[in-house]
Amino acid sequence: MLAETVSALLLLAVLVCAVIRPWGRQEAVVAVPAAGVVVAIGAISVDQAVAEMARLGPVVGFLAAVLVLAKLCDDEGLFHACGVWMARGAAGRPRHLLAQVFASASLITAVLSLDATVVLLTPVVL
Repeated sequence: MLAETVSALLLLAVLVCAVIRPWGRQEAVVAVPAAGVVVAIGAISVDQAVAEMARLGPVVGFLAAVLVLAKLCDDEGLFHACGVWMARGAAGRPRHLLAQVFASASLITAVLSLDATVVLLTPVVL
């Protein structure tokens, strides 16, 4: 019971730090030590932690690749250009803008994934 309580409190601390970024650092600065504590107190075994990392590795790798792609797109002004293009195409009609966003989201999801859609389309919509 104590291990689960400590794990829940550490999760809460990681989430709070991810949202407010108290030291201006990446979430890993808090998350990695918290994961080490969870293993050290026996909430999960080292074998379970390794198995979970192996299971999540491809997903994390894909998301990292999408984030790099998003950074490159942003650096080249693609998000701004797409946003301007959609806004002009909608010509002040919210339903047309929604249709354009929906069509773009569908295309990106079909080609890449829903995760990629969230990462790539959010800056365009904003």
